[in-house]
Amino acid sequence: MTLPELIYAPTDGGTIHRYEISGGKRKFLRFIGCYLGQCNFHKNIDDAIDYIKNLKASQKIQKT
Repeated sequence: MTLPELIYAPTDGGTIHRYEISGGKRKFLRFIGCYLGQCNFHKNIDDAIDYIKNLKASQKIQKT
């Protein structure tokens, strides 16, 4: 099993890693979106980017 590979790091925070998970006889490619310690697996990179954007937006709402 390989380690997660950093593939995207926006300048305003957050990271997205590509991660290969083996399940039985198959391997699955998943993306991990993280922002301020909150991480979630996604099936594609677009969902991971949206996850980070939503977390950033909710943090801005809570600060005001």
